[in-house]
Amino acid sequence: MPQRPTVSSATETERKYTAGGSASLPDLTGLPRVSVVEVDTVELSAQYYDTADLRLLQSAITLRRREGGDDAGWHVKLPNGADTRTELHFPLADADGKSADEPPAELMNLLVGVRRGLPVSLAALLTTTRHRHRIRGKDETLLAEVVEDDVVAVRGGDDEEMHWQEIEVEAGSSLGRGDRSTLLDAIEERLTAAGIVRSPSPSKVHRVLGDLLPAAPELGEAARFLRDYLARELHALELSDIAVRRNEPDAIHSMRKASRRIRSALQTYADDFALGDALVDELRWFGRRLSPSRDLEVQWKRLAGHVDEIPGDRHREATKSRIDEYFSAKTGAARTAALATLDSERYLVMLRSLDDLVGGLGSTPPARSRKSALDPEKLTRSVATVAKKVDKRVARVRKAHDPHERDELMHRARKGAKRMRYAIEVIAPLHPKRTARILDRFDEFQDMLGEFQDSVVSREHLLDIVSDQGHTAESSFGLGILYRLETEVGRRQAAQLEPAWKSALGSAGKLWE
Repeated sequence: MPQRPTVSSATETERKYTAGGSASLPDLTGLPRVSVVEVDTVELSAQYYDTADLRLLQSAITLRRREGGDDAGWHVKLPNGADTRTELHFPLADADGKSADEPPAELMNLLVGVRRGLPVSLAALLTTTRHRHRIRGKDETLLAEVVEDDVVAVRGGDDEEMHWQEIEVEAGSSLGRGDRSTLLDAIEERLTAAGIVRSPSPSKVHRVLGDLLPAAPELGEAARFLRDYLARELHALELSDIAVRRNEPDAIHSMRKASRRIRSALQTYADDFALGDALVDELRWFGRRLSPSRDLEVQWKRLAGHVDEIPGDRHREATKSRIDEYFSAKTGAARTAALATLDSERYLVMLRSLDDLVGGLGSTPPARSRKSALDPEKLTRSVATVAKKVDKRVARVRKAHDPHERDELMHRARKGAKRMRYAIEVIAPLHPKRTARILDRFDEFQDMLGEFQDSVVSREHLLDIVSDQGHTAESSFGLGILYRLETEVGRRQAAQLEPAWKSALGSAGKLWE
């Protein structure tokens, strides 16, 4: 039975340009490391798919079916930093050699969250005559590809054609980051001298459909801070959704962090913008559903890394074996639960509600009535209110009667400090340099609290492992050593709480004093 094709991925670094007037591509010989420039022409056709509200395009993601050239197939392009994208590739033909006319399930499943569960349809059709200039080094390694594209495009249900010319420069995959930038900058210098400048459109399909995207409404400065912050974190959550489905490292962590940032911002500024509690509750549910998968990932790595501190080879080997057995049994079930959450209707409803909130921020009747009174400095006072709550939580830790109570109170202080840090991120545009220094202090504070909490969770897992039957004397000894080490870590971090908090609070207090 033929095997089902799988999704492959690659990272591309590419810059787009447009030529004004009669500008033409300059001579590309003599560039750093360049030995030869090969020239040829290929014909390409591409069908771009999207939801009716262009959800993919709004998220800077493209889904296309391309024919012609060296990379025919189904492609998903994901943003991955300046000038860089991750391209997911799926063959045109299925396991039986048949070419699919609809987006394959493998790619559609990856995009469930971004498209909010909505179907996609043909949004644009592009045909391109591509004149390629392949720049090779002395060993014939492909250093870069400079292409002149003559493009004809039509929208999905439109007969009117659009025509334009553009130039793309893509770095070869064999180059390191520094070499890529050096070569791309050298090519750009020649293009600029020839009257060829960066394109205002990030992609061809954006040039075709970009005018259909909804414009962000004008908002006052304070509302704009919050809207931009929420929109940025919602986009981070969407990209993390895809990464989780692809089982990428740290994807769950990125997703939880984005959802926590959104939740913290909504909690802190709820009164300022007349926001309800429903979304905060849903984000809390979402975080709890993802928590086991991330915690197990962190703890497995942490405890396995501490095994070397156990004396004796036999003790280390037996303990490492027990740790691996314990976590491998749990991580599979946790990942299954996390994926079930991402596939749930409740999750999609939460995303749609976040879309509505970001798009309608500042338009609710209570918010409109106090719009003139809502100045950015009022948001700073909301941060001060959170700071007072965290200060009280830190003070309670000192009064704890036993280690268990201390651990619980430290965890509450940690959650409050995270909320405060994310609230400061929202108002960073008010005082960029000052907030950058403050956030550096909070990073140090959060690192200390995170190390403490990891030690607490490690001790819980170690007790759980010990409770299992079938331990050898060697593994029992090793697990006991690890428990003692984690207890000492917790004690040291708890002793740093008050001075670390005073430093972070003293830095943040300059915002409202």
